[in-house]
Amino acid sequence: MPFTWGDLPVGRVLRIAGVDSSIDANVMELLLDPLPETGPAVVTYAAAECDSVADLVGSILRELETLAVGLFPAWLPEGDKLDGPGGGGMAAARVLAMRMATGGRHFGPFLAELAAHAIQHRGEFSLALRPVRGRRFPAEVRAAGLARVVAAAYGRQAAALVVHVPEKPSSHGETVLVAGCEWLAHQSGMGVWLVGPEVKRVETVHLTVPEAVARLAARLPPPETPAKSLRVPPLRGEPARYSEVEQAVEKALLDCPWAHGREWNQTYASNDSLFVTIRTDLMWAHEKCVVELDGPEHLTPAKAEMDRIRDRHLERDGFTVLRFTNEQVLDDLPAVLRRIRDFLLGRRLGLSEGAV
Repeated sequence: MPFTWGDLPVGRVLRIAGVDSSIDANVMELLLDPLPETGPAVVTYAAAECDSVADLVGSILRELETLAVGLFPAWLPEGDKLDGPGGGGMAAARVLAMRMATGGRHFGPFLAELAAHAIQHRGEFSLALRPVRGRRFPAEVRAAGLARVVAAAYGRQAAALVVHVPEKPSSHGETVLVAGCEWLAHQSGMGVWLVGPEVKRVETVHLTVPEAVARLAARLPPPETPAKSLRVPPLRGEPARYSEVEQAVEKALLDCPWAHGREWNQTYASNDSLFVTIRTDLMWAHEKCVVELDGPEHLTPAKAEMDRIRDRHLERDGFTVLRFTNEQVLDDLPAVLRRIRDFLLGRRLGLSEGAV
């Protein structure tokens, strides 16, 4: 029987396939942006062949630690009230973490060290971060703790790792991948869901893919190999932690009186869309204005086609979509802000005249 996202079990290694065909990166991107309302928080990972299970597990845990630091303070209640990385702030972070762990699923000492490290590096989201001090904990503790932290950041009960399997892995590479994923699923409680070529000794389950999504994915060029790193959806209601461009725009908008009413990374249910919902980078709902900030991946044929379809549906619902490249934002942010401001003020004037 086919599954939906909310039905897929966690704590196990599974290979996900569509009902009629395998699921590729195009389908996965359409299914996960935005993150489904039901089911676990989903992180994607492009696997590369490793020499040993320890190497594979170590690589994933290091990236999960960096992710947890970047998502702080979303996973720590009242963590947003902490001031700076000084000794007092780190001590307060440990106290809040121990309080969060009391009577819950989290292991207090690990969570406290992770919180202290996170506040020390607050605002950073880079794989260049020096190792989290919590790494002195056994790998089993780190795996379970990090899975719970990622789930908490997204307000979910569990987390899942979608692993893109490399094409034609060697026999040794496949053995290492399966063993490492089984270890991670067992120790962390995450779902570890493989996407791509069939893998020996892994159960395949079939996921229901909406017909419209499958139809769109079939029209797109063959998917590119995902980058070798974790990919995580943005947190709803704020600029993406890992996006220098979104952070720069929000910092500038804080000083703009006309920018009130903005919403970052919200979902919108289109009245005429192939998608169940559409995630917008930045929206002024009352003025029906959507601002999209496009990185280099939007130049690929697949992304460009998806952007065109999304924009068409938003425009049919009365929205105006303003698109800016990362280069435009970083090279001339004042010009970008002026264009947004002029549109919003013009739209507000039209709305007020229409109400008279």
